[in-house]
Amino acid sequence: MSRPKSKIKLAWVAGVIIGGVSLGGCSVEKARTLQGAAVQFKTESLAAIDAIDAMRKRELEPPARSQAEMRQSFINRILNSKVEINSTVIDLAIDPFQPPKVAEWDDFIIDLRNQYEGFSSIFDKLNSGSMISRQEAQKSAEYAKTLTVQMALLADAISKNPPMLTQYRGGAIVRFRKLRQEYQTVLSKIKNGTGTETLQQLNQRKSDLENQAGEMMGQWQEIKQEEQRILEATVAQCTKAAIMGKELIEVANRYDNLDIAQLNTLIPRILTTASAFTGRDYTSLKLKATGMVSQIQTDPFWSGVTTKLLNRANNAAASRSQIQVALPSDPTLPLRNR
Repeated sequence: MSRPKSKIKLAWVAGVIIGGVSLGGCSVEKARTLQGAAVQFKTESLAAIDAIDAMRKRELEPPARSQAEMRQSFINRILNSKVEINSTVIDLAIDPFQPPKVAEWDDFIIDLRNQYEGFSSIFDKLNSGSMISRQEAQKSAEYAKTLTVQMALLADAISKNPPMLTQYRGGAIVRFRKLRQEYQTVLSKIKNGTGTETLQQLNQRKSDLENQAGEMMGQWQEIKQEEQRILEATVAQCTKAAIMGKELIEVANRYDNLDIAQLNTLIPRILTTASAFTGRDYTSLKLKATGMVSQIQTDPFWSGVTTKLLNRANNAAASRSQIQVALPSDPTLPLRNR
């Protein structure tokens, strides 16, 4: 039984990209041109994986605290806790920001790095001067195809499930609640004439609390701006890698019909197009990511891999919203809020 046409093409493309076939004259130059672009795709893929990892770490990262703040925080939590004190509770009171394990996300990232390392190892072997087999060449092309699709799906999934700085938001929300409670207490005293403070003192406290609320609004806006910056940078890098991989493989599929001059025109164009995705125009970037997912879902060459990975990418991105870090039964700790 003959192999599917797309499989034959993909295996042959791998031989061209990796340089695993012996060619002469102009063909060598053509293969090297394509191989150089593949190396760039490898670099952009690693940068995208690193950006995704950095995004996750930033989501879970607590605001910086001094030793004095950490000590006072521990005292408040351990003495106000309503649960039985044991070693786990003590550890959580010292460091309540320990990130939980999210299996869907962790497994997805591990698999993503495995795909990259498999693709990269072929290049390491080639650059060391070792010969590579046809089977290795075909496997590397499968890695490249899977990486490309996963980058496209992740760009779209992350744009639909944007990063949130969990601990920064939680801390700000706790401060807002405390400020509101103090403000409403002051208003009640002014209205009812209760307490030992004079009306002038109460009005001054009211003004101070209002100023604090204004300052906290600025802090909240800074959190949102940083989240947007992380979103734009991550989606841009994933989109860049996906576009480069998709267009590179599609050019390689036309390799027989292209001469060296055409390749020298097409390859720089691919690299230039990909480098334009910086995240500065996020609306256009988001549309490009969504459009690319639509293209690979309908293209028979890509759709087989896409169908298998689509739900996994979406589930992995959405699983990040499950994160909620808090000391058990302690209402004073910050919780994740949208």
